[in-house]
Amino acid sequence: MPKSKRSQRITISKSSKKLKGNRSLELKQELVKKIRSRLDECSNLFVIRLYNERTDKLQTVRSHFPPSESSYFFFGKNRVMQLALGRTPATEYLPSLSKIAPYLVGKMGLMLTNRSPQEVLEYFNKLQMEDYARAGNHVKEDVIIDEGPLDGFQHTMEPLLRSLGLTTTLKKGIIHLLKPYTICSNGDTLTPEQAKLLKLFQRPLAQFQIKVKAHWNKNNEQVQIFDLHDDDEDQQQLIEDNDEEIIEQDNED
Repeated sequence: MPKSKRSQRITISKSSKKLKGNRSLELKQELVKKIRSRLDECSNLFVIRLYNERTDKLQTVRSHFPPSESSYFFFGKNRVMQLALGRTPATEYLPSLSKIAPYLVGKMGLMLTNRSPQEVLEYFNKLQMEDYARAGNHVKEDVIIDEGPLDGFQHTMEPLLRSLGLTTTLKKGIIHLLKPYTICSNGDTLTPEQAKLLKLFQRPLAQFQIKVKAHWNKNNEQVQIFDLHDDDEDQQQLIEDNDEEIIEQDNED
C-alpha cells in the first residue's frame, strides 16, 4: 500500500531555507518600496561612496541630515537599488533615473533629500573623520616604534605585545622595547596583528569619508556625475556585490 503524502516528513533545513529565501525577497521588495516612496517626496538624489565606513561615524552624518528634515539614507545590494531607480529608460521610476543606475557599483549608497545640492556637496567635501585602520586596509605611511620604555602600557600588557611580534622585556614593572619595531610601511595591506598594534599605540591611519558620485535633480531631470578616480576598485567590488546579503538601512526611526 503506497504511503500517504501526509505522512511524509519535511526536513527543517529545507523549510528554513525556503523561509529564508522568502524573507530575503521581502526585504528586497521593501527596500524598493521605501526608495520609491522617498523619491516621491524628495527633490534631490545623491549616489554616495563610503570610505572606511564606521557605524558611529555614519550616525553622525545621519544626525546632520535627519529624516525630520526630509533626508534619508539607503544602503543595500546595488542591484536592488538599481531596480528601485530603473535600469533603462523604459523601466525608470522617474525621468533620467536610469542614468544613475550604472554608478551603483562598489560601496555605494543613496541619499534622498530636499536640502540644496550646494549644501550637501559642501558638507561631504569637508567631511573627514580619523579612525583606526582595519585588517585589509592599505596604509600610506610608515609607523615605527623606537626602542626604550613604552609609556602608557601596564606591565600586564607585555605578553600581548610579545605575541604581536615586539621584542620586549620588563624592567622594574615597565615594559621596554629592546629594538625598534616597524608596525607597518607605506603600501602595506594590514594584517590583523598590525591593525591591533596601530590601535594599541593610538595611531589612526584611516579616514572615514563620504564622496558624492552622482546627483539627480527632480526639478530639471538632470544628472551630474563626479569622477572619484576609483573605478578600478569599484569594478573589483562588483564581484563582492554579487554575493553580498541584502542589508537595508535607512534613518527613518
